[in-house]
Amino acid sequence: MTTNKTEGNEQIVNIAAICHRGTREFIYPAARNQLVFRLSAARADIAACRLLYWKRSDPYPESVRFQPLDLVYRDALHDDFRTTVRFNEPVHYIKYYFELTGKDGEVAYVTDYGLSSEKPDAGFFEFLYANEEDVLRTPDWAKGIVFYQIFPDRFCHGGSGKRDQTLVPWDSIPTYDNYFGGDLRGILEKLDYLSELGVDCIYFTPVFKAEFNHKYATTDYYSIDPGFGAMDDFVALVEKAHAHGIKIILDGVFNHVGRSFPPFADLLENGEKSPYKDWFFYSSLPLTMSPLNYECVGDYAYMPKLRTSHPDVRRMILDVMLYWIEKTGIDGWRLDVADEVERATWQVIRTELKRRHPGALLLGETWTDAYDLAGSGDQMDSAMNYLFRSALIDWVAKGNILPTTFDSRINRMLSKYSDELNSGLYNPIDSHDTARFLYEAGGDKNKLRMAAAFQMTFCGAPAVYYGDVVGMSGANDPDCRGGMLWDASKQDQSLLAWYKKLIRLRHDLPALRFGTFRSILCDDGDNVYGFIRQYQGETVYVVFNLGSAPTAVTLPLLDGTGRYGSLLDSTELVAESVDAVGNFYNSDITDYNAQTILSMGAWSVQIIIKE
Repeated sequence: MTTNKTEGNEQIVNIAAICHRGTREFIYPAARNQLVFRLSAARADIAACRLLYWKRSDPYPESVRFQPLDLVYRDALHDDFRTTVRFNEPVHYIKYYFELTGKDGEVAYVTDYGLSSEKPDAGFFEFLYANEEDVLRTPDWAKGIVFYQIFPDRFCHGGSGKRDQTLVPWDSIPTYDNYFGGDLRGILEKLDYLSELGVDCIYFTPVFKAEFNHKYATTDYYSIDPGFGAMDDFVALVEKAHAHGIKIILDGVFNHVGRSFPPFADLLENGEKSPYKDWFFYSSLPLTMSPLNYECVGDYAYMPKLRTSHPDVRRMILDVMLYWIEKTGIDGWRLDVADEVERATWQVIRTELKRRHPGALLLGETWTDAYDLAGSGDQMDSAMNYLFRSALIDWVAKGNILPTTFDSRINRMLSKYSDELNSGLYNPIDSHDTARFLYEAGGDKNKLRMAAAFQMTFCGAPAVYYGDVVGMSGANDPDCRGGMLWDASKQDQSLLAWYKKLIRLRHDLPALRFGTFRSILCDDGDNVYGFIRQYQGETVYVVFNLGSAPTAVTLPLLDGTGRYGSLLDSTELVAESVDAVGNFYNSDITDYNAQTILSMGAWSVQIIIKE
C-alpha cells in the first residue's frame, strides 16, 4: 500500500480502487441478527482490512468492536474482502468504518467521507434496520443442487400427447418448425433414469398451450399443451418426481405471449374497443405486422410483449404462478427473459408469492451480470449464469484464454454477488438457446469431460442439458434441440459413467456443494489450474491439466503432511512440509504448509482429499 503526500495528508496511491458504500452491494442482512460487510481494493494492495463497529446509542469510541475481513475473491485488478458479524438481537442502528493496513504496515481509514490516514471522528457509515423481507435468502434446497433441463418435445415419446402436427422421425434434424412427439408420459417413464443419474431438480422449458414447437408463445397459461398430454399427466409426473426426491420447476413466459393469446387476439379484432388495449405496447391501431407497429420480444412479430406494469397483467402473472404451485405441487419457476420485465413487477409478485410459498424457487433468465435481477434479493432467488458458461467455453472448449485470465474471470464473476447468491446460481455449459458444449469443443469429448468436472466441483448449482451426458452435440438453436439419444448402443457409456461419478461425488462431499472457493494453482505454461473447496473442516483439492502433454504438478496443501488420495482413481500421494511458500499461487492470502507432487496426464483432472 504505497503512500504519497497530498497537501500534508497521506493517501493511498490506489485510492480509486477502494470501494465501499452503505448499499446492498456492500452490506446486507444474511439473517435478522447477521450483517455481511464487503470492501473492494486494488489487487495485492492491502495486507489487512478490519471492520470497526458499534451501536449508535453506545458511546464512541469506548464501545467500538473489531472484526477482520477475509480476502475472499481476487481477480486481475481487485481484491474482495468480506466478513459476517453476528449480533445478539435484530440488527439496528449500527455505525461503522474500516481500518486498512498496507503491505508496509501503514494504516488508513475508510468512511463515507472517503479515505484518510487520521482516525475518524465523523462521516461514519450506518446500517439502520434488518427488516424481515430485507434478509437475503435463497431456498436452502436449491443451494448447490444438480439441475437437469428438458425440452419436452425432444426428450421421450410416451404416447400421451395429441398433436395436430405431423411428427418427424425421432432422429430427424431439428428445425424451427418440426415436431418430434416428446411428451409428459415419456418424461415420467424416464424418471428412474434421471434419479440414477443423480438429478436434484428438473427444469422444463414451457409446457403450457402455446404456438410453435418451443412453446414460448403462450396462448393459455392454465392448460398443458395437448401435444404434451393433460393435467393428470403432469400431476402424476410431479408426484413421481417428488417420490424420487427430484424437484420440478416450470418455465414462466410472462414477458410476452403468442398472437393467439385471447387478450391479444381481442385487440387484433377490436382495436380501440378492446378491453385489453392497455395490456400491450403499440404505436397505432389497428395492429399490423408489416410494418410492425407493436412491441415484441426480440422483435419477433409472433410474440407480442405484455405490458407487465399493468395491474391486471401483474395479477394474472401472480395468479398463474400460484395456480401451478398449489394445483400441481411444483417447486418454483424459471422466468423467461426476466431481465426484460419491470423490476417493480417482480418485486410485487415475489412479495406475495413468497408470503404463501417461501420455499418456492424463482430463477431468472439473464445473459449478463445478474446483480440487478438477483443480487438484491427482492426479485429472483437465482439466475442463469451465462458468465460461467462463457468462461468455460473460452478456456476449455476454444482455448482462447489461459488459466490466469480464466481465474480472473471466475473470481470477478463470484465477486459480483453475495455468497448466498453464488451458492445457488444456475451454472450451465449449454442450453436450448446455445450450441451444445460438445459442438463448441469441436466434438472433443475430453473437453466436455473437463467442463463437466469443473461444473460439478465449482460453487453454485451445475445445470445439465438433456443429452449432454451421453454425447449429444449440435450447433446453435434449433440444432441443439435434437431428439434425446436413447439407443444405448449409440450413447457414450463412458461419458455417462463419468457424469454419474462426478454427480455422486458432489452429493457425497458437502464441500463441493456448499464450500468456499479459492484458486491455488494457475500455470499458463502447462495450462494447469487448481482450486480448493472448503466446508466445515473438509478441504477438497481440484486440479486440471488442460495441456496436450503429461506434467508433474506441485500441489500446495493447507492440511499439512500425511497421506492424500484421489477420488477419481487409485492415486495415493504423500505430502511433505514446506518452509518457503512464496512461489505458490495466492501464497500471500492462503496458509499453505505442505506440498505434494501430482502426476497428471494430458486433458485430465484430479480431485484430492486427505485420507
